[in-house]
Amino acid sequence: MDWAGLTRPLSRQNGGSAMYIWQIKRLRQQLAIEGLVEKEAFYYYLGTAIIGALIYEAIANGPPTGAGAEPAATDYLDGILYVGFTIGGIIWCYLQNGGATGSDFLKRIVPIGWVMSWRYFALVIIFTAGLAAIRWQLTGETGRPEVESVWDVVVMNSLIMWLFWRMGIHMKWVADNTATPQPSEY
Repeated sequence: MDWAGLTRPLSRQNGGSAMYIWQIKRLRQQLAIEGLVEKEAFYYYLGTAIIGALIYEAIANGPPTGAGAEPAATDYLDGILYVGFTIGGIIWCYLQNGGATGSDFLKRIVPIGWVMSWRYFALVIIFTAGLAAIRWQLTGETGRPEVESVWDVVVMNSLIMWLFWRMGIHMKWVADNTATPQPSEY
């Protein structure tokens, strides 16, 4: 493997953005001297979210336990949808903020994401309890099922879509209602 490739930016040709994968000292230097343009900040945030989503899915839908356990099709479907909606949702928020011509993407998405994640968490608890109650009524089973049902996948991925949709709505509102800075009289 060419480890040296990890020490260079991914791309800075043709007006592209540099994105360091391993070289924290070079990234720190760039941040201190040049900073990041909106597009570069977006790429770092998106990349971080993709890694987080992939790690989450590897743990949540990792190898099943138990004798002869096999991953179900719904496990794969859930993983693909979750990662896809995470990527699409962040792109949606970026575009609602004005895309490359927008401003303060990270300063907006992080606090909006914080508040909306608490709301998302509350909805997940409500819907998970509802699904568990329905499963208990229909099957008599309690606890987490060995295999996610299609309804589990639909409900949970609908909630992640809702999260990013609402975050985008709030990003757009902030972008549209940000006051243009006026020259100071002082």
